[in-house]
Formats: sequence, C-alpha cells, structure tokens
Amino acid sequence: MPLPPHSTVSASVHGTLTQRAGGSPDVSAMVEAVSRTWQFMAAQLEPVIGERGVGVLLDRALHLTGKNFPWLVDPGPPQDHADRLTRLQARFASRDLQESAAAGCALLVTFTELLASLIGDSLTERLLASVWLDAPPPSDQDHPHG
Repeated sequence: MPLPPHSTVSASVHGTLTQRAGGSPDVSAMVEAVSRTWQFMAAQLEPVIGERGVGVLLDRALHLTGKNFPWLVDPGPPQDHADRLTRLQARFASRDLQESAAAGCALLVTFTELLASLIGDSLTERLLASVWLDAPPPSDQDHPHG
C-alpha cells in the first residue's frame, strides 16, 4: 500500500499533534506534542538508518520547512541529538500556539515525505504507522487468537 498523499500524511500528523496536545492546548502542550511525536519517530527510525541518518533528514526537513518558518533554522550546528531537540523545543516555545502548531505539523510532514523519497512509501508507512495516533488499530481478523 503506498504512502498516503500529502493531505493524508498531513491529516495524520495534525491528528496526532492535536491528540497529544490535549483538548485546550497552550504553547507548552504543543511543544511537548511535537517533541514526543518526533521522539517516537526517531525511535522507530534510528535502528534502521541510525541516529546520524535521522539527524541529517531532520536537518534537511528543517531547512525546507524554514522557508515558510524562518525561525526554525538554527544558526549553529547541534552537538548531538539531545542538543538538537532541546534547541528546537526552545524555538517552538518562543512562538504562539498557532505558529508552533503549523510549523510542527509542516516539519513532521516534510520529514516523513523526505524519508519516503529515500526508502520508499511502503517501508516509511510500516516504520511510522505506530507513531500516528489516528491510525486504525489492527482488527482481530488480522491477528487470530489461537
């Protein structure tokens, strides 16, 4: 099954961020939602493409997303993955809720699309399916008991 078109990927990311941020989110809840979603994505991908590979893709996604959200682009190179995440969280926290949510969604969609362009739609879908909260759970018919 191919990766859903951009609008579907965007809907999955948006739905996930909305659920993780809660019913009445503020900027800190949105920063946490973006951060947690990113951490889940990284955890799924690092065994396959390594921490460095994930970092390179994130840097590229930040560069591309930074065209619409210039404040996302960090002028200095991060020391490691934790430093990159801390610096990114600070940049998101410095914005209002709407801008933080829009940039977070755009960044995660761009990252997902970059990944799919490199490893293919099918593998991307399989690797990230568990990250999206609005993904339908497997039916009992898919996993028979006994």
